[in-house]
Amino acid sequence: MGTIVATAAVILCGAPTETIEAPATPMYRLRKSFAAVQFDPVGNGRIVFLPEGAELRVVGPSRMSGCFEVMHESRLYNMFKIDLLGAWSTPIRPPASKAFRAVTAARACA
Repeated sequence: MGTIVATAAVILCGAPTETIEAPATPMYRLRKSFAAVQFDPVGNGRIVFLPEGAELRVVGPSRMSGCFEVMHESRLYNMFKIDLLGAWSTPIRPPASKAFRAVTAARACA
């Protein structure tokens, strides 16, 4: 005897499409030069100074306590959270072009 397996898909016709913001990675612009730690492939760290006006993209938490891992000019750095989130850095909002239209099942029903 065979087993019958059935699946059902629910399509909501007439549901409105919606505008969804693309996932944004936090970005900041430094208003003064700050020290950061850069690790080489072997794991040796060195202190470097990121320039005033540098745009940093937060990659995630750092293995260093109290730090974020940030990207600047395609290089990874570790920077203290207090320095990045302080009054001397400005959050950069993503441009409006990052928004996109979500295609939903409603279009398929038209």
